[in-house]
Amino acid sequence: MNLPNNSKLTIILSIIILNTILFDEAFAYIDPSGINIVFQMLAGVLIGVGITIKIYWERIKMKFSSSSKSND
Repeated sequence: MNLPNNSKLTIILSIIILNTILFDEAFAYIDPSGINIVFQMLAGVLIGVGITIKIYWERIKMKFSSSSKSND
């Protein structure tokens, strides 16, 4: 079956939409290891943001100190 890419995408999206409309319940659960992975990802993001702020702290400090002096 040689369909153009647009038709394939339309078929896939139609199947996904029909599945979400027709089936109300999913007999599944989130086990503790899945929640643990979410917490690890959140911790990684927070640590990454903290390290980025630490690396650029001098630039951030200079920007705020120069803007506060120019306002005075």
